[in-house]
Amino acid sequence: MTEPIAGRYRPVAPLPALGGVARELAVDQVADHRVAVARIAGGAQAASVERLLEAVKATRQSSLAPVLDVVRLDDDTLVHVEAQADGPLLSGAVMLPQASAVLVVADVADALAALHAAGLTHGGLAPDAVVLDASGRPVVMGAGLGMAMAISTGAPAPTASADLRALGAILYLLVTGREATQPPASPASLASDIAPALNGLILALLSDDARRPPPPAALVAERLRVMAGVELPIDLMPAPVVQPPLPMTPRRGISDAGLAAIVGGIALLAIVLAVAAINGGGLLNNDSSSSSGSDTGIPTFTLPAADSLTLTVTGDTLPLPGVVTDTGVTDTAPIDTFQVFTDTTASVPAVTDTAPVTTATLTAPEATLQIN
Repeated sequence: MTEPIAGRYRPVAPLPALGGVARELAVDQVADHRVAVARIAGGAQAASVERLLEAVKATRQSSLAPVLDVVRLDDDTLVHVEAQADGPLLSGAVMLPQASAVLVVADVADALAALHAAGLTHGGLAPDAVVLDASGRPVVMGAGLGMAMAISTGAPAPTASADLRALGAILYLLVTGREATQPPASPASLASDIAPALNGLILALLSDDARRPPPPAALVAERLRVMAGVELPIDLMPAPVVQPPLPMTPRRGISDAGLAAIVGGIALLAIVLAVAAINGGGLLNNDSSSSSGSDTGIPTFTLPAADSLTLTVTGDTLPLPGVVTDTGVTDTAPIDTFQVFTDTTASVPAVTDTAPVTTATLTAPEATLQIN
C-alpha cells in the first residue's frame, strides 16, 4: 500500500499528465475527499517553484480547479494538491453540438483570463485538462504545472499565446471532431454549419504568426457568448461607439462677425447723420443774433422774411466786398444808412465801401445776406 504523501494524501489511481508533470488521483484522509496531486522535483529552484505554486493557489475563478495545498517535502519536492472535479474528461466528448461547444470553451477562456491577469499561464491546457462536472460546466485542472516544470528544469516558460492556441485546438476539435493541423484547414470546410464569425475566431486562435498573436482570453470568452446568443452582463457589454459629429459645410459669404460689424457701422452712421441733421437744423433756423463762422470768418445771416432788416455792423468788418448799391456806384462818402441788395446773378462789379459804416438797411427779395 502506497504511503500517504505528506502523511495525508493517499494515491489511488493515475491521472493524465499535464504540463509534463505526472499526476495521481488521491484521497485526502483528513478532509475525506478526492484530490489530484502532482509532484515536482524542485532541486535548486525549489523556492521559486514553491512561490509560483502559492501564486496559483491564490488565484481563484469558478471554472478553475482550486489549489488546496502546496507541500514542500524534505527532498525539496513540491506537491501540488488541487480539488478533483467529478465528471468525464472533455477528451471523451470528442464532438459537442456547436452551441454547447462554444459555451464550454467560453468558460475555459474565463479561467485562462484569470490566470493571465495574475501573470500566470496554464502551460498544459488540453482536452485531458478539462473535466465536465455534473452540470456540464467545465473545470480546468493542472493550472501552473507547466510553469513549475519549466522553472525546475530551466526550460522556456510557457506563454499566454501558447495557452490560447491550445484553447483554439480544443474548440477546433469540439466543432469539427478532428484535431487541428498546422497550418489548420478551415473549420468551415469540415463542418458546413460553422458560422463565418466562429470560423474566423478559431483560425485567429490557432495563429502562430508573431505579428498576429491570438486575441486575449477575456475577449475570446465575450465573443463566444455573443455568438451563442447569451446576453452579456452590463459590465461586460462593449462600450457604445461614439460617433463624431458630422463636419459642417462652411458657409459662403459674409461671416457672422463681418455682418455684425456692418450692422454696427450702419447704426453708427445713422447716429452721426442724425446728430448732423439736428446741428444743421439749428444753424439754418438761427435769427440775426446768431452767426456761424466759416473757414474765412465771414458770418451768414438768415432773414425771417423778405422785408427790410437793419443790421449792425462794426467798423472793423469793413469794407464789404460784393455789396452792390441801388445806384450801382461806388460809395466814397461817410454815410449812416446804406441801401443794399444781394444779387447772385447780376454781373455788377463789386464796389468797395471805404467809409466807416455802422448801420445798413437792407431791402432785398432774397432771404439770406452773406457778407463775403
